[in-house]
Amino acid sequence: MYILNFCEYNRSNHDFDTIFRPVGSGDYLFLQFKSPMKVYLDDKIIITKENACILYTLGMPQHYQAVHRFRNNYLHFSSDKNPALDFPMPENTVFYPENALQIDSLISRLQQEHFSGLPHREEAVHALMTLLFLSISRRLTQETAQKDEAVHLYPLFQTLRLEMLTQCEKDWDIERLCQRANLEKSQFYVYYRSFFSSTPKKDLLHARLEKARNLLSNEALQVKEVAQLCGFGSQAHFTRAFKACYGCAPGSYGRISKT
Repeated sequence: MYILNFCEYNRSNHDFDTIFRPVGSGDYLFLQFKSPMKVYLDDKIIITKENACILYTLGMPQHYQAVHRFRNNYLHFSSDKNPALDFPMPENTVFYPENALQIDSLISRLQQEHFSGLPHREEAVHALMTLLFLSISRRLTQETAQKDEAVHLYPLFQTLRLEMLTQCEKDWDIERLCQRANLEKSQFYVYYRSFFSSTPKKDLLHARLEKARNLLSNEALQVKEVAQLCGFGSQAHFTRAFKACYGCAPGSYGRISKT
């Protein structure tokens, strides 16, 4: 059972304040930093960002200092078992769970319950702490799975993107790309943007316009032919896109480039 010894939500100390406990605090300590901190771990100093977390286990040195303003949430608690054994999460090192708002909310509720004096307070605290560690572990597990999947998908996306850009005249609708990657449309967009900081539509349009610019240097080709060779559905669409990108109509580009 988790027994909460003491907790504080949005605790503020003096600016640049330091906490140093060479042999720990005699119990477990879970921290959520709400302002940047210097965390001393072995021979390293880690400068944290807001919402960094750390779980100090029994007997581990606790040494951290505010970069400037000191503000954090913390839980000192006892347990007959290390919570990281039941709910896998990093120990004695800084980590950044994506569910920072949920963690913040649960610590606020824990403080209220801890000082409430209501019947079954201990059971409520145990339940809330179980939910806290469960939610952290679950989110971290999901993040790891997503990273593993991204590593697996990246070569496939590279191949697809290269094929699309080198054969930009083809009809590369998003459904076709999703089928090749075996992903839903929303998933495909998320991965594509994370890999290439762009979208398939933007990349394809840029490749088509670059190809068109090169083809327009050939005076034997008409604008309509260039549009077709580059995969544009209509000459009007091609003209609008080309002018927006290069500042002139495609019909006059060849003459301008030769002057």
